[in-house]
Amino acid sequence: MFTIKNLTPHTITILQENGSVLRVFPSEGVARASQSQVYAGHLDGIELVRTSFGAPIGLPEPQKDTYYIVSLATANAARASGRQVDDLLLTSDPVRDAEGRIIGCRRLALL
Repeated sequence: MFTIKNLTPHTITILQENGSVLRVFPSEGVARASQSQVYAGHLDGIELVRTSFGAPIGLPEPQKDTYYIVSLATANAARASGRQVDDLLLTSDPVRDAEGRIIGCRRLALL
């Protein structure tokens, strides 16, 4: 047996090709990449910053038979910090409603 935990701030819904729901993963916490911002000027009256990402925050150490759904930024931060990433999953192939809003995805992806 294995476990999949969703560490994004929103529910992840996996949809089959016919639109039916295959699995739903409610948020079980939030893992994210640390961020820092440095002032970079103005553009048409709007302040600009440069953002850099650091180590992951809220991402557990790998556990046997456990996978974590995370954002791409979090996965990249984990990789850059030297953490094993074989247990990290990303959403793939988004599904949109008639208004263009994402309502789910078809697959999960490994890095």
